[in-house]
Amino acid sequence: MSFNKRLCVESLLVTLFITLGIIGWTVARGMWMTATYVPDISQSYSSVANLQSHVAFGAVVRWDAGLILLYAAGFILFAAAYYGIRTGFRRWKQHS
Repeated sequence: MSFNKRLCVESLLVTLFITLGIIGWTVARGMWMTATYVPDISQSYSSVANLQSHVAFGAVVRWDAGLILLYAAGFILFAAAYYGIRTGFRRWKQHS
């Protein structure tokens, strides 16, 4: 079984662009939600979960080695899945 370097680089770039797109969408959605926020004092303490995880500008995220490894593993698995699907599609196209 041969290793296609071009397809490997393509899969990494596609995964990177999808990841950057998700981050961009999250930032844009956060900016929109901040711009359209209307404070309501009667509903401010309706959920204890909000009190534990939300702060004035965003949410509390605890970055540790496990979370970073989880994101890196997800990135690599998505790139490997893209590589496998493209390789399988190429083989299927050659046989038919």
